[in-house]
Amino acid sequence: MAKIKHAKSESETLPLKRVGVIGGMGQWATIDILNRTLRYSADHLPQYGNRGYPPMDIIMVNEAPMPLNPDGTYPEPVMPTLQFLESAKLAGEKADFLIMTANTPHMFRHEIEKAAGKPLLSIVDVAVEEAKRRNCKKVGLTAIGLTLRKELFQKPLKEAGIESVSLPDDLIQRLESEGIYQVQEGEDPKEFSKIAYEVVEYLRNQNVDGIILGCTEIPILLGDKANEPDIINPSQLLAEAVVKKALEEDE
Repeated sequence: MAKIKHAKSESETLPLKRVGVIGGMGQWATIDILNRTLRYSADHLPQYGNRGYPPMDIIMVNEAPMPLNPDGTYPEPVMPTLQFLESAKLAGEKADFLIMTANTPHMFRHEIEKAAGKPLLSIVDVAVEEAKRRNCKKVGLTAIGLTLRKELFQKPLKEAGIESVSLPDDLIQRLESEGIYQVQEGEDPKEFSKIAYEVVEYLRNQNVDGIILGCTEIPILLGDKANEPDIINPSQLLAEAVVKKALEEDE
């Protein structure tokens, strides 16, 4: 861990842009990304009391971002709910830019930016850029559900010339039912980490150059194993990108 840089006065802290956070899908992944953002700020920015962190407006969305059928499935075409777009508008009212702490709602990126009137710093984009930076030719992808079906990661990876390998259906179902849902519901992630370890090992056996954690609950399940060299952790990358973007000056 880097040594915290203590400022002698508030004047030595840096001006930072305001971040609109659309979170709550799920809540614990939101807290994880916020913690990572604060930790990265503390380690890389001058600190004076509570002044060395990007200001944030946080909206916790406690429902699916798209309409659902009574059985939990979703009708096609998949569209954002009006309530979700209203949350985006609220998050963007005073913010300079937005982030979302879940992957799936990024399928509504354009609608969100239009509703909020602010640009979205995408967790998908930062992960793909990291795969490119590492010169990956083939990556494993732990995405599930609509994130996988709408190819939120696969399309930009393919455009970058990177092959992606997804999990088989049985592992996807187990990852949801034996790990991700438990984190979302507040269970101790250490008790449900086994399936996360299993999917990572499966992808490693596919001779990939890196593994993208395409669901924001998975870094929580993996714990310290999310820091292993072949892991591309979008939650950590987004946290770092937030601080860097907050430091940018207006053109």
